[in-house]
Amino acid sequence: MSELSIFIDESGDFGEVKERPAYYLVTMVFHNQAVDISKEIEKLEESMRTSGFDLEYIHTGPVIRREQIFWTYSMEERRKLLYIMIMDKLNLVPY
Repeated sequence: MSELSIFIDESGDFGEVKERPAYYLVTMVFHNQAVDISKEIEKLEESMRTSGFDLEYIHTGPVIRREQIFWTYSMEERRKLLYIMIMDKLNLVPY
């Protein structure tokens, strides 16, 4: 029996605001568990390690908003993390 994982994330509310955001985004990721993505995950983790980051997880929201473990990271470090995620997805070599 195959298994499908579904991840749903929303964006548009970055805290208390007086006006509603102009845009609201819902992202859905569907992953067939029969498709092995471990090599892609290993590649992302290796890219982060070779760039000097030792993270157990990464999520774009906290990186952008400088939350949780990312509050001590500089703007350049957070930009570099986002760049690594984008370049890794496009199969390009970061830095």
